[in-house]
Amino acid sequence: MPILITTVSIGAIGALLIWTLFARVRTWYRLRHIPGPPAVAWSKLWLARWQAGGKLLTHFRETSKRYGPIARIGPDWILVSSPSEIRRIWSVRSGYRRSSWETRYAGFRIDPNSDSILTMVDNKSHLRVRSKLLPAYQGKGITGQEAVIDGQITRFISLLERKYVSTARGDRPVPFEMGRGFSYFTQDAISAVGFGAPFGYLDEDADFYGALDAMEGMLLPCALMGLLPPLLWAVTSPLSKPFLPRKTDPSGVGRLLGVIDERVRTRYGDHKVRNADVVQVLVDSGMPRGEVEAEALVHLLAGTDTTAGALRNAVFLLSTSPAAYRRLQAEIDAAVAGGPGRVGVTRPVIADAEAREMAFLQACIKESMRYWPPVLGMQGKTSDADDVICGVRVPAGTHVAWGLFEALRDKDVFGNDADFFEPMRWLDTEPEKLKEMEATQGLVFAAGTKWECLGKRLANIEMEKVLFELFLRFDFAMLNPIEPFQWRNLNFTVHDNMNVIITRRGSPGGC
Repeated sequence: MPILITTVSIGAIGALLIWTLFARVRTWYRLRHIPGPPAVAWSKLWLARWQAGGKLLTHFRETSKRYGPIARIGPDWILVSSPSEIRRIWSVRSGYRRSSWETRYAGFRIDPNSDSILTMVDNKSHLRVRSKLLPAYQGKGITGQEAVIDGQITRFISLLERKYVSTARGDRPVPFEMGRGFSYFTQDAISAVGFGAPFGYLDEDADFYGALDAMEGMLLPCALMGLLPPLLWAVTSPLSKPFLPRKTDPSGVGRLLGVIDERVRTRYGDHKVRNADVVQVLVDSGMPRGEVEAEALVHLLAGTDTTAGALRNAVFLLSTSPAAYRRLQAEIDAAVAGGPGRVGVTRPVIADAEAREMAFLQACIKESMRYWPPVLGMQGKTSDADDVICGVRVPAGTHVAWGLFEALRDKDVFGNDADFFEPMRWLDTEPEKLKEMEATQGLVFAAGTKWECLGKRLANIEMEKVLFELFLRFDFAMLNPIEPFQWRNLNFTVHDNMNVIITRRGSPGGC
């Protein structure tokens, strides 16, 4: 009997090994005609290695440069960096959808066992939820939304002036750490718009919930869960439930979930509160309370990291580009001073309509987000039908990652100086070429696709207002010009030690 058991066991193991080898060979064979780095056809370890190090986007760019606009990066993954092909694949009627459960989207579920607008794979479900969210993000039925943002900008400026601006006495300045400081502003701005009142980060000038640290710590495991299904299985397993964030936690993500629960709960029951904010629009749409809480958290998380990252990058890029810096401040000064028959711009915070008329300010915003988009990563899409991408046959079911970093540096689209930060490219270009540039740069927000960023409008309002008010009042210089900051990208870019020295400048508006 023992011999029989041993024989059966060896046979089962042998069969499993043969089947595993057969499956790997079959997977390799499907995409054998698409070149890529060595060994990527057999394992996801190449992807996981560079993702874990936070430098996957730079290796994507090197891969695109070496192998062309289509390259293999995994057993069933390809990378596409052609701007026109990315726009086609992401278009509304392309037939592509978000990749299935083993991709990064499942790794970003707020609740491991339920979806939100961020993680939904099914196109119909995504469209249903999106139709309910769109009015809230567009501000429909919400009065005074711009004034709410203005209030948070005023509080942000007050914090900088109170704590971080060098004085006329020549006191040694306290550096402002942009990697975290801009997140305090965007957290308060998005919570004020979303919940009717800010969480209070700007008052404390600290991560007093510990939620930002906790969310930053979640980025790496979430990114890896998308690549390595066993990790995802471990998190969604009932065994992991005791270790997940709870609304009763005193700090971290759990505490943030508790705050959201408290604020959403007030909108229900016999003595419900009504506010002119995003959550109220979601409640009025008829969404179940659980969905409202999930989408409120997505609203908070997505609206914080992305806009904060875009602001950090813009200030850094402008502070290291003297010509653009001077031109922007000249445009700002002229707008405040006005002209014959003009009063100038709205004070104490410029109006959205006025900022949209400032050509160079808008060019700086476009260029900074082109140069370093707020959201990078794989953003996998798949189709149930075979396709031809860049002239190459791609079998159905292949996961298609976008090489956005390389696409936004495409010299055929943006010119031979595409690797440089140059806002003037948006003002010195023929109309037809400008149209192509804007279509490609629009991928930053997935513009024109079924996955277009719902927070695009709010992000632009915050960007233009904050940059105008900062460069009107202050000058900026990196504390350490040799190594201005450290960074890692885990779908969102995390900046560390991004210290800047702020000094006051004279302005026509007397600010």
